[in-house]
Amino acid sequence: MRFFKHTLRSRSVRRMSGFIMLATLLIQTVAQAEEDWLARSQHILERLEGQPRPAWLDSNPHQAESNLQALELVNATKSKALAVMPDELTAHPQGKPVRVMFVSFSQGDAVLKDIFQEASGQEDVLLVFRGPKPGQKVPGFFADLKALLKDIDPLPNIVIDPTRFQKWKVTAVPEIVVEAQGRALLRVKGVTSLDWVKSRQNAGRQGDLGRFGEVYDIAEIDLLEAIKSRLATLDGQRLKQQAIARFWEKRQFEVLPEVREDRDRTIDLTVTAPRDLIAPNGNLIIRAGHAVNPLDQMAFGLCLIVFDATQPIQLDVVRQLSCRDQNARVLYLATQLSREDGWEGLKSLETALKAPVYLLTPDVRQRFQLQQVPAVVEQAGNRIVVRERKVLKPAAGAKS
Repeated sequence: MRFFKHTLRSRSVRRMSGFIMLATLLIQTVAQAEEDWLARSQHILERLEGQPRPAWLDSNPHQAESNLQALELVNATKSKALAVMPDELTAHPQGKPVRVMFVSFSQGDAVLKDIFQEASGQEDVLLVFRGPKPGQKVPGFFADLKALLKDIDPLPNIVIDPTRFQKWKVTAVPEIVVEAQGRALLRVKGVTSLDWVKSRQNAGRQGDLGRFGEVYDIAEIDLLEAIKSRLATLDGQRLKQQAIARFWEKRQFEVLPEVREDRDRTIDLTVTAPRDLIAPNGNLIIRAGHAVNPLDQMAFGLCLIVFDATQPIQLDVVRQLSCRDQNARVLYLATQLSREDGWEGLKSLETALKAPVYLLTPDVRQRFQLQQVPAVVEQAGNRIVVRERKVLKPAAGAKS
């Protein structure tokens, strides 16, 4: 297998490596047959297609989805330098201290405008709001900010980051926390002068300096708590069913025509390296012009039975198909499933076949040059053979 880890430089050899990886993925997936049928079916989709895991499979899918929607909403309506940013994204590079000032519209427009002007152009300063005002939509919040930022150039670094309020337990504003590598080097309440805080930093002051001026209640809501409250009102079961339904509605199937005549086709997976392939340590992996058949290096070990699960007669044929290599692991691949029956239909199909069933993917279809179904794909010597078998329709008047 060492050879196959270093063959990505060649398009031809990439195809060979893809085959090996595909075979390995299929083997690994079949070995998990004892898993729950739903998780198992989704697993093959993830591994073979590289598709992201559907949110409804997670233990609490709606929280992640709602958080994402909230972040997308904020970022879609932000102007330059305005965003919702997690802690690690707003830290100063090289771990240098960042002066984080917690602010609120409760301080008044005039005070906020003065703060914005002083923070303009200071890359180590971050102004943090907790969220929009009660009853206010995020676009309205940014509209208010935009009015105060008029004629200020460059724009100061302003974010909505309720996690920082929670982390430093900020309950009133203004408060400034000098952060470095996740720690608070210095903090002070009631101060809006960034230069004053900088002078204390330069003087070596550390720790909580206390309160030096008037503080105000925070006018804005906690955006994260608002999301949690919203989640508590959602009908989780209904959303889950809707997500499942949408999955099957949007699912793209690899539909193949039905076999008209029996046919056996042989596929040679041999590839030729167009240039020398060298390992990182300088060793020659394969010389230019050298032909390699992956089946000489690693047995396929699988027998793929491909069929259209929407055609009951093909299911009857599949039950009769057999693999020539009795030691090969059988893997059922459906070109399509009933969208109406969805996961219940898949479950019934697996029960009928007494084995897991996976959806055929473009990569598998192309790799084995699948053209018609039902078909059996397995190894014969150092070749892959595809056996297509005609579906015999019952005669008119005959009982099915």
